[in-house]
Amino acid sequence: MTSTSHRSNSNEDTSAEDVSSAMAGVHHGMSANPMMHRITELERENSRLQKLVAELLLKNQQLRRPD
Repeated sequence: MTSTSHRSNSNEDTSAEDVSSAMAGVHHGMSANPMMHRITELERENSRLQKLVAELLLKNQQLRRPD
């Protein structure tokens, strides 16, 4: 499941490369920029929530099927 986000504030724009580098820095125990660490946390939480939504949609679809 994918989603598209629309951001109006250019200060909030990040690239996948920035997120990847932050995750690599955190993974290797290096001191990552606190902003990049927060972005990594939010990306992880976003993925978790997308998975939960997908599971709920699937369950809803199964429950709506006629017997």
